[in-house]
Amino acid sequence: MINFILMKKQELGLFIAKRRKALRVNQKELARLCGVSEHALCNLERGIGNPTLNIVNAVADALGLELKLGVKVLEAP
Repeated sequence: MINFILMKKQELGLFIAKRRKALRVNQKELARLCGVSEHALCNLERGIGNPTLNIVNAVADALGLELKLGVKVLEAP
């Protein structure tokens, strides 16, 4: 099991889309379950825009995921 993944917006969007598809849920259904607009969900999956933390958390929760924060390890220049 992966404890945490560091990812950019596009990677997060792809991860969410893959999880949604694995659960056989379409965007319209997921948006309804999360209480977000289809447009917001589509943008999140495409890695565009600036979704609120509430939207990301609602989508993650509906997909059986959780958000975690960790200390970022910086590489030496």
